[in-house]
Amino acid sequence: MKPWVKVSIGIAGSVFILAGAAFWATVGTRNFLYPAAPMMPPVVSESMPEILARLEAVLNTNAPFVSTNLRPGISQEELSKLEQRYHVQLPDEIKTIYQWHDGSVSDTNRLTDFIPIHRFVPLEEALETRAALAPVKASVFQRIVYHIFVSHRESWICLFDDGAGDGYWFDPKRKPTEGATFCNITEEANYTFFPSPKNLMAGVAACYQQNAFRIKKDSSPPELDEDFEEAQKIWDQFGASK
Repeated sequence: MKPWVKVSIGIAGSVFILAGAAFWATVGTRNFLYPAAPMMPPVVSESMPEILARLEAVLNTNAPFVSTNLRPGISQEELSKLEQRYHVQLPDEIKTIYQWHDGSVSDTNRLTDFIPIHRFVPLEEALETRAALAPVKASVFQRIVYHIFVSHRESWICLFDDGAGDGYWFDPKRKPTEGATFCNITEEANYTFFPSPKNLMAGVAACYQQNAFRIKKDSSPPELDEDFEEAQKIWDQFGASK
């Protein structure tokens, strides 16, 4: 066998081995960074409109400044245009949320949290942020790092954002039974998966009703506070952590 043939075979073999190792490293890392949902509680029996009406009522009573900061809902026509523009298909329950209210206002002069430390992101803003995630100008190394550590987030749509990359999300690429609706805390590699968007919104309503979410005492202007222990008990009723 000629030397150049041996060299070619050796290079090809090395490339194949490295590609295989990179593939399994990517799969393993992705499964760790974005695991499958564990067994989740049942989907709540209430309809989404019923849940949102109950949430609106408790906000008006317990945290009226949160209601004041909510934007009007968007129409079915506007929803359809956004779906077409951003090449996404939203389920009816997610659409109902945005038809109820299209997120919270953005105002640097006052707190606009929907739940403690999380803003309700308007749909167009969430979709635009999602579309801008993938790097346009990047080195080969940067693209490899992105593919391994970030690309699993490409399909995520942020519902409630903490401003630091964590929050509550919906993934249209996952089925509801796979945990398409979830909370993610990256630093702790922690997820809470919900079997339906209804469970998420019912959990938010329950947190306000049971004062796990409440107005911080003596805060002016008013700020939201959270009883993390009580909130976790509520989330455990509606979702499953992993």
